[in-house]
Amino acid sequence: MAQASGVPDRLRPIDERILRLLAADGIQVRLDIERRLALSNCLTASRCRSLAERNLVRNTNWCCYEITERGKQRLRAEC
Repeated sequence: MAQASGVPDRLRPIDERILRLLAADGIQVRLDIERRLALSNCLTASRCRSLAERNLVRNTNWCCYEITERGKQRLRAEC
């Protein structure tokens, strides 16, 4: 999938880690994501927001995220 700039829309390694965690364990609170993946608060918030804007995750409740079907498809495509 390409962005408007024509640059491939590749997953960053950290994005892939977040998606894999959500795929394996279901809905996660953002604080749990940062603890489990040993990430900073700012990085976790930024990456979750970016993934949500790309419809790869859904913010189900205040700071709770789950992977979308599109996110699962992207994980399969990255393999």
